[in-house]
Amino acid sequence: MRLQLDDVHKSFGDNNVLRGVSFEVGPGEVVALVGENGAGKSTLTRVVSGAHQPDGGQVLIDGEPAVLKDPQAAMARGIEVIYQEFQQNLFPHLSVAENMHVLDRENRFGRLLVSKRRMAEAADKALRDLDLDIDVRRPVRSLGVAERQMVEIAKAMTHAPALLILDEPTAALDEHESRQLFAQVRRLRAAGVSVIYISHRLDEVFQLADRIVVLRDGRVTLDQATASLTPGRVVTAMVGEAVDDFYPKEDHATDQVVLEVRDAHGGADFRGIDLTVRAGEILGIGGVVGCGRSALLRALFGLQPLTGGSVNVDGSPVRIRDPREAIAGGIAYLSPDRQAEGLCMDLSVEANVSLAALGRFTSAIDVVHRGDERAAAGAVMSDLRVRAASPADPVGSLSGGNQQKALFAKWVMTAPRVLLMDEPTRGVDVGAKTEIYRIINKLTADGVAVVLVSSDLPELVAMSDRVVVMREARIVAELTGDDVNEHSILEHALVGAA
Repeated sequence: MRLQLDDVHKSFGDNNVLRGVSFEVGPGEVVALVGENGAGKSTLTRVVSGAHQPDGGQVLIDGEPAVLKDPQAAMARGIEVIYQEFQQNLFPHLSVAENMHVLDRENRFGRLLVSKRRMAEAADKALRDLDLDIDVRRPVRSLGVAERQMVEIAKAMTHAPALLILDEPTAALDEHESRQLFAQVRRLRAAGVSVIYISHRLDEVFQLADRIVVLRDGRVTLDQATASLTPGRVVTAMVGEAVDDFYPKEDHATDQVVLEVRDAHGGADFRGIDLTVRAGEILGIGGVVGCGRSALLRALFGLQPLTGGSVNVDGSPVRIRDPREAIAGGIAYLSPDRQAEGLCMDLSVEANVSLAALGRFTSAIDVVHRGDERAAAGAVMSDLRVRAASPADPVGSLSGGNQQKALFAKWVMTAPRVLLMDEPTRGVDVGAKTEIYRIINKLTADGVAVVLVSSDLPELVAMSDRVVVMREARIVAELTGDDVNEHSILEHALVGAA
């Protein structure tokens, strides 16, 4: 398929989101679409997928104007989209095969009976084509975030797309799974499928894309072959100014031990874990998805059972049976899924920021002192540069980067001694990442001990003082100094893995 966008405009009220966007994607071409949050990428995706109608300009397919009146019309033309918030398209209580429902398009044309055997066989083949070993009989609710992402990708592959749009497809994937995805994208390109690849991770954009298109404020500011570009030029086109340091890490580690974990067990998820994190230190945890790193953080916050071992904060034992006890012990946790676990999307920004620290503003008779609450929340929002038209606006109305900063603000309000972070920059743009790194530096300067889990290896390497690597539920290596590099992390994470 050859997709052309010709002077496309789209507004919502007085907000001009797309302001004359023109570019094309040829058959068997991978075009990366990058830009800060709010640049217009999501709106453009919805125009191409038929979810929005352009106010001006046109969409052409193979040289002919196309009216994509709804997503079904776009799918009928071979356009498939995998959105960043892909979990909204999955039914947790149904099996993997039922979610993929690889025969569903045939059913629309008269088949009333579905062969579960054929459905399972086709689903299994689609997953194995992606080099994935997932039992298609399992309910989706039993899968991790990364596995669900791969199921959604495999589901799209069964429809033989002519154009595939991937929106932040590796945000929930580790290095090994990302490589599997990249191999699939390359196979699609070789088969003549057109791909629009949306990502904030410039390293993977430069690995995969034939061309890079940059949007800023609803306009194309760069459209050029990848081979002729540098990351610096792309970032400049995105933000309008040069960004010299992607990872502005500051060194604040001291000798004071804040978090001490000894012989921690969490059922089959992790076992025999020993950790020490000092004031102002960032301890990174590397490993593939499923190695136990995310489960360890959840257990240290009381979201799943800690079945053995001990946890001390500032030398005092902390019993962690639920998040309330973890917070009382000085521990905060930044979830990788801010919409499902981190924030209440319909509540105001202000209410979200103060939620975990509400006890500070509540009297003995359970009366909340709203004036004090608003003042404290406003001060933290200002300090962390959470940008909202009004603190009373729903947090769901903010950009992804500002939602993530609001999540940080929520935990800063609790004055934690330990901050557990799982994918803290997932799905945010370059500018927002810089703001988040500034917040992390501020926390470590204040003596907070930070534990960082990140599938973004350059981020993990650059922002960590030390890195421990987990494999098959155990810590298999501790890296310091020059040994903190991508090659060493991957080597320890994958040796012995299937």
